[in-house]
Amino acid sequence: MLHPATQLTWISDAVGYGVRATARIPMGTILWALDPLDRVFSPAAVQRLGEGLWPVLETYTYINGSGGRVLCWDHGRFMNHSCEPVSLSPGVEFELAVRDIEVGDDVTCDYSSLNLEEDLDCRCGSPACRGKISSAEFVNLVPVWDRQLRDAVVHATKVEQPLLPWIDGEALAGWSARPSELPSALGHQFLPDAARISRDMRRVC
Repeated sequence: MLHPATQLTWISDAVGYGVRATARIPMGTILWALDPLDRVFSPAAVQRLGEGLWPVLETYTYINGSGGRVLCWDHGRFMNHSCEPVSLSPGVEFELAVRDIEVGDDVTCDYSSLNLEEDLDCRCGSPACRGKISSAEFVNLVPVWDRQLRDAVVHATKVEQPLLPWIDGEALAGWSARPSELPSALGHQFLPDAARISRDMRRVC
């Protein structure tokens, strides 16, 4: 579930749709949380769906650390990439605002954290744009993401949290008080053996 102060918006012909903030969202706010309406497809379940649905899955799902494909039921699936994202996820199924988000700002994540199977050309326009989006960068980017997440989570108990019912509030309070204990984003990495299974599955589809 995506934060309620967001809306699906046409960004441009080059980018297509994206998500923008409709109100100020402060640093430390939970921007997205996995909820019961989101679908998580195992590699075997994807294989059973058949090749006709593959383009949809490739466009609108991401691969989690267990090799499942996550399909968000709401406009969270339209969140765009930025090499300077406002939304990052620690090693649990939610994302935090890692800086203040103002009205009209794009709500973005870093696709390098989503276990991409193929590199993508980046057109994010950020001064820090890396030019390519690649899962090969995952491990190198984790220390940067983890620092940003620890800086953000200390604010989590001081801001309004509309998505709190969908996460473990007690754990969040503990991480806010002791940010060094926040799980690492590395927990989302799709391990090589799982990556091999996914590639094999795609050939079957």
